[in-house]
Amino acid sequence: MSVSSHYDGSAASYFEQFDPERVWTNKEYPANYFRLQLVQRLLAEAGVTSLYELGVGDATPLSTIGSTGIQVAGHDISPEMVKFARANMEARGLDPALISLLDAQDAGAIAAERELRGEFDAVMALGVIPHVSDDNAFVAAMDTFVRPGGRLILQFRNSMFSMFTFNRLTREFILDDLLVGVPDAIRGVVAADLDARLAVDKPPVRTRPTGDGYDEILSRFHNPFELAQVVENHGFSGVKYHWYNYHPAYPMIADQIDARTYREAQVALEHEGTWRGMFLCSAGIIEAIKDPA
Repeated sequence: MSVSSHYDGSAASYFEQFDPERVWTNKEYPANYFRLQLVQRLLAEAGVTSLYELGVGDATPLSTIGSTGIQVAGHDISPEMVKFARANMEARGLDPALISLLDAQDAGAIAAERELRGEFDAVMALGVIPHVSDDNAFVAAMDTFVRPGGRLILQFRNSMFSMFTFNRLTREFILDDLLVGVPDAIRGVVAADLDARLAVDKPPVRTRPTGDGYDEILSRFHNPFELAQVVENHGFSGVKYHWYNYHPAYPMIADQIDARTYREAQVALEHEGTWRGMFLCSAGIIEAIKDPA
């Protein structure tokens, strides 16, 4: 099943992730609520007056940002998300025609969109690069929309978090990333040892009866250092990492801790801004500045 299908199925309830009234009541931790706070701070600090977003979802974040006076536009691959996005834009007094339906991996569509929309102070993509097959092409697409001296804001799933999960993600990271090129005989011994030490049956794979659950579609993790190199290769510099979605204990033992106590600890850690986030956070944002022409 496709990425578009997955998000079609999420469109009607997507707004719940950003509802401040649900921060303490949502069963799932509202990481994207804190992500939006982080992005708004970065845009304000940079003095951004215009923003293009690749993968707007239902445009709750983009319309929230646009309601502050920043000029916004963007696109999404999911027809259902675009429907809700246009409605959300209109509800905030913004032009729904500023939202396009297209695939960020379609170079022709990106070129046409750039011709239509022009150049912006900043470009962002939140929750998109896990679902694309070519990081270089995707960052090139982002670059298309931002002026020299402008900002790139790129969210990613953080592979380094696996060093704190002690589960199948840890196993995969050690075998598939750390031990690349190591002889199979050695990797086999390591694999057997990891199977004995780690909870390799966790986390559960997120599925849907329709076959387009999050873990059933392309949904990659990224090494922050490798992704930063891709960004720099496209003419950006001054890379900064910003972390969110903190875990005060490795997730598989969270149910041993009072739920309110655990969530309070998560919220207290958000935006703490130190190196610890590289390991305690399942997601991060790369911020970079486009070099002068």
